[in-house]
Amino acid sequence: MAPLAVILRAVAGEPRTPSELARDLGSSEAALSGMLRTLQTGGYVQEAMPAADGCSCGPCALKSMCRNADGESAPMSLLKLTARGEAYLGRMGG
Repeated sequence: MAPLAVILRAVAGEPRTPSELARDLGSSEAALSGMLRTLQTGGYVQEAMPAADGCSCGPCALKSMCRNADGESAPMSLLKLTARGEAYLGRMGG
């Protein structure tokens, strides 16, 4: 599986911080940052914040797991899949 698809799969289940992704994928944040930037620029992942497009904490299926949903504390740098990222994983069988 392509490295970018591995990252998408890791983000698919729960919004994650870059440091959590690095730890779970056995990588460093520095090594992962370029790939995350590519995925974000391509529209596959986005910052999981209540004010972000498509992340309104209304119909989001991940709201119960999202640490930014309460809006009371400063948002963590969480990434979540976009509809484009979900579609890509669906085509990959993942």
